[in-house]
Amino acid sequence: MGMFDTVCFDKAYTCPLCHGKIDSIQVKEFENVLENYRVKDCPSHAEEIRIIKDELFCDTCSKHIGKSIYIVVGRGILLGIVDTLEEAKKLLNDLNLEKLVLWYHDLYRRYMNEQKEKNSYRRFLNDLREWYGERLHERPEDDLATKGIWFIWNSRHLKGALNPVESVERFMTYKKMIKALDELWEAGHQVLDVYYPEEVSAGEERWSVDVYQDEINERCHLNWTWTVVSEKQLEVDGEKESQQPDWVVIAEEPFSDEVVCQAVGKWLRDRGYEFGVKMIYLENFSKSPRSF
Repeated sequence: MGMFDTVCFDKAYTCPLCHGKIDSIQVKEFENVLENYRVKDCPSHAEEIRIIKDELFCDTCSKHIGKSIYIVVGRGILLGIVDTLEEAKKLLNDLNLEKLVLWYHDLYRRYMNEQKEKNSYRRFLNDLREWYGERLHERPEDDLATKGIWFIWNSRHLKGALNPVESVERFMTYKKMIKALDELWEAGHQVLDVYYPEEVSAGEERWSVDVYQDEINERCHLNWTWTVVSEKQLEVDGEKESQQPDWVVIAEEPFSDEVVCQAVGKWLRDRGYEFGVKMIYLENFSKSPRSF
């Protein structure tokens, strides 16, 4: 088939043959750069005003299902995907300057966010090259500090990592976590339910728990979400906070559920999120949920 683009549907269609879901269609009407487009995206040039008729294809059945759809593009923006030509014409006729300005505003905001992401990746690659290419990872940390060498944006991805692959994994995992948090916030989540499997007694001075947040774990394919560890435990282990991955959270207080929730909450607030954090318990736990 060669290169194409994919138009994703807000609402999936159902195949009449296998009853499977059809949530997108491949088209050759735009730049054909394997990009995914949704309604309000900009797949074409500003002068483009057209209606594209296409037929749904079921990947499971490997055949077209005889159902036509109409992809509507106005001033380069994907206005919608509808079932009839009349609906498509109405979408175009309803397009006005006020709506265009609002959509272009959203597109500009997304463009700026994408630029920030590109700069973030570029900065990480530059730091990664300098850290390993100039063998800075072999120098004592105090030596780096006195020479004014700082990697303020990526130090937690570099320091303490065994090799470049681990640094990349730390960076990518953190990026996935931030993306998942953005998605949860946009979806209306205000409280994150968390839990931990370890048995730790309240008041312990040296402690560490792996904290699970199921929505984030599912979206990021993680085994756990955060590790909350006490300063005294870190000291006993002979490790430094600066060498831990970004999802390792350090707590100063003796162990309690409240301390764990507060540590995770502070981690979130430091990154601009206002989620509440609620501790829940596994079935074999006798405690009741509490929010902090």
